[in-house]
Amino acid sequence: MSAASRLPVLSCAEAAAAEKAFIAGDTALSWELMARAARGIAVEALDFLGRPPQRILVLAGKGNNGADGFLAALHCASPDTEIVAIFAEGGPAHPQAQRAWATRKRGVRIGVIAAANLGRLADEEFCLIFDGILGQGFRPPLSPGLRQFIRQTDRLRGLRIAVDLPSGLGDDSRGPAFHADLTVSIGCLKRPLLAPLAKKFVGRLRVIDIGLPLGETEETSATAATLAPLRQVRRADSDKRHHGRVLIVGGSEGMPGAVLMNTRAALQSGAALVTTCLPETIRARAAVAHPEAMWVGLKTDKHGSLDKNSLRLIDAQLENKEVVLLGSGMGSAALPLLRAITSRCRQDIVLDADALRPAIVKAARSGSHRVLLPHAGEFLRLSGKKSSVAAGRAYAKKTRSIVVLKGPLTCVTDGTLSVHIPFGGPILARGGSGDILAGIVASVLARRRERGLSAFEAVVTAVTWHARAADYLRQNQGEEAVRTTDLLAELSPALRA
Repeated sequence: MSAASRLPVLSCAEAAAAEKAFIAGDTALSWELMARAARGIAVEALDFLGRPPQRILVLAGKGNNGADGFLAALHCASPDTEIVAIFAEGGPAHPQAQRAWATRKRGVRIGVIAAANLGRLADEEFCLIFDGILGQGFRPPLSPGLRQFIRQTDRLRGLRIAVDLPSGLGDDSRGPAFHADLTVSIGCLKRPLLAPLAKKFVGRLRVIDIGLPLGETEETSATAATLAPLRQVRRADSDKRHHGRVLIVGGSEGMPGAVLMNTRAALQSGAALVTTCLPETIRARAAVAHPEAMWVGLKTDKHGSLDKNSLRLIDAQLENKEVVLLGSGMGSAALPLLRAITSRCRQDIVLDADALRPAIVKAARSGSHRVLLPHAGEFLRLSGKKSSVAAGRAYAKKTRSIVVLKGPLTCVTDGTLSVHIPFGGPILARGGSGDILAGIVASVLARRRERGLSAFEAVVTAVTWHARAADYLRQNQGEEAVRTTDLLAELSPALRA
């Protein structure tokens, strides 16, 4: 099974129909898909738990979702692990589910308790709680008994993992539902998980590929295989001109850090030649910190921002660059300079932070690629709309840009295609994360031809790389006692996975 670089976004009904057509009654294939799903769920569960589980609770229904959860629990279990199972509406009703529940693992203790006793578990602690009560076949409304059962699960303590979807969500339902810390969508990204009202139930979102041939759609989710172009060996006759020439203009005397993070990220993510224009007052310190880059010091105005009279020196640096990155840490006083640079630039251009303003986007020349990296507030400033995939797609189409909607579930869109990035998460909710991302995007975009990528593919690859590095940072150091720049050390491990 070769991994897909992107998986489609489908409704539950579409996903179920595609799966049924692929299996076509082949019980061996059906069992293999269930096994793949269970392994994938277990990998994600253990990744977030970060230790071997001692006690696991499986909340199960009659169908295959509960069986997926049980098999995932077995994969997670060590010889001294205890698994407790509760069936919300009686035992497994289908042969495939019955086969799964008959599976055992040496040394693992398995107990089943009655649904009526669920409330008694509120005082107990579990390492993992798998929600497999309902799956993609759920049709509302919930029966009174299931509604009460799901509400009781709110009191359970442990890392809460929804198998495919939180029970109670579906094509025609936005809850009430199981409150998950992590939802692992199987085979594709299920559309109900993206609904605004579903956010409070979904928690963090991951999508696992189990080898279903689901076809292509205009809305997809990235996978780890998205990074495959960056894993290719560099050609033997390479020199530094082949691997990305990036010009960065940014910084101010009051905000010097952002442009330094741009530069460090561009260097760490493979750009061969990085030139950074920044205030003269911080040039010497920057050169000592990052001697691999070339530094051009510029005069500043009374606000400490780059002066518009610096344009001549910047013009001289534009030659032979593939990508120009603008905006980080520049401040609003630098808008005249930003507008002037943007109007002159024939290269692909990445706009971030203070460059994310309607007048600057409008000033950009047509014919080159324009990448915008707004968080929710910046998108509102740009478009006058609240950040959403639909609004981002419309704005990207209107401005002929590639828009990266940064957030808990980042999305990249060019107005036609939209790719969700189900990696990263709250560890990225730190100052400077966007500056690191901007440098990585500029670097990969500058090397896209060498890697055989379109501009859109390059941006998706860069955003995925940034998020996957964040996952490795969380695995290795946790989410609390880390710095934003620690993420850069994980770029290389993310490519070796």
